[in-house]
Amino acid sequence: MKFGDLRGILQYVPQFRGRTVVVALDGAIVGSENFSNILLDLAVLRSLNVRVVLVHGASQQIVALAEKRGVTLSNADGTGPTDEATLELSLDAITRLTSSVMQSMTSLKIRAATSNAIMAHPAGILRGIDQKFTGTIERVDTSALEGFLAQDILPVISPLAYDATGRTLRVNSDAVALETAVALKAAKIIYVLPGEPDYGLSDQVSRQLSEEEAEELQKRVGADQPASLRSKLKFAIRACREGVPRVHLINGNRDDAILAELFSNEGIGTMVFSDSYRQIRIATESDVDEMLLMMRRAVEDEMLVARTREEIFAKLSDYHIIEIDGNVVGCVALHPDEEAGVAEIACLHVKRSHEGLGYGGFLIREAEKRAAKRGLKAFAVSTQAMGFFERQGYKRCEDPSFLPEQRRARLSSSGRNSVVLVRPE
Repeated sequence: MKFGDLRGILQYVPQFRGRTVVVALDGAIVGSENFSNILLDLAVLRSLNVRVVLVHGASQQIVALAEKRGVTLSNADGTGPTDEATLELSLDAITRLTSSVMQSMTSLKIRAATSNAIMAHPAGILRGIDQKFTGTIERVDTSALEGFLAQDILPVISPLAYDATGRTLRVNSDAVALETAVALKAAKIIYVLPGEPDYGLSDQVSRQLSEEEAEELQKRVGADQPASLRSKLKFAIRACREGVPRVHLINGNRDDAILAELFSNEGIGTMVFSDSYRQIRIATESDVDEMLLMMRRAVEDEMLVARTREEIFAKLSDYHIIEIDGNVVGCVALHPDEEAGVAEIACLHVKRSHEGLGYGGFLIREAEKRAAKRGLKAFAVSTQAMGFFERQGYKRCEDPSFLPEQRRARLSSSGRNSVVLVRPE
């Protein structure tokens, strides 16, 4: 690890100290070779005074045990009907798995305890089908979980619930993680998957999705995608609606998966957020030096025209920046000419470390919105970013006569052979 990496990690530590994080492990991860590394990640979080609650699934173990015993399952993941034979087998598989989790934690000297904190009632008849021993979660016994956390004990919750009579019901672990996080007012849910959270869409713009963007993604995800992936996206969106600021979907088979996701600006997985993780705002005087430093290499490579501090200050209200978790990672300017009815998108730049993540497109769309509000036609002038603008829907303009006379003069006298780009109407 580089010392610079350590500084990057330390900036996040105060954000998480004393906060609650619900970690939901897919059953396949609990049975993987990387499971002990996941637990070590949790131990690191607890050493930083992060309150961790662990929820585990068991679908893989239930299916494996059913095959071994020759039992036909009515449902494996707690989302459909659970008949008596399936409940009996599920209890066996889940109990064994919970015991294995506790054994692993004990070997790593992590204080943990299982909890019957999930209260439910039978799901009843849904779409004409009796759900039998499948439960609908009513509430979470937060006092029990808070008691464990206050004693520095990590609560472990299985995908089982109990009704008012003490009857055991099968519930879905993704739903358990959601309800637990909402009840505890958790800062995050981390869904740990056995693979990458890849929804099979080549144009999924970003790995950081607002609640609205995640809903759009959900509409486009096909039924051919794994049910587990679709379930976690659904519950991520629901969690954000119900007050959990951020939900992470990560590949648990990657080294240091949880730490790499939490303690870096971009993370390694997919995040659904409802807070101000990503925001575009007007630049302020305190941003100017950082903007100049950020753009220095692009200026040296002649990708951007050099601008002095004074020139930026003179038109500071034209500039917007994009922040990721409070860190400036890009900027754009919109220079309006009300008389000519046009506005130039200029000074578009994103830090190299954040390229390819869709932020340039966000900045262009923000500039276009500002131009449209003023009834102005947006255009751009470039020597090296033509391809990027074209991927955003822009076309090269062979007749720049619509430009203000002064801008046309500067264009012809610069010697840069710049290309004018517009979005077709």
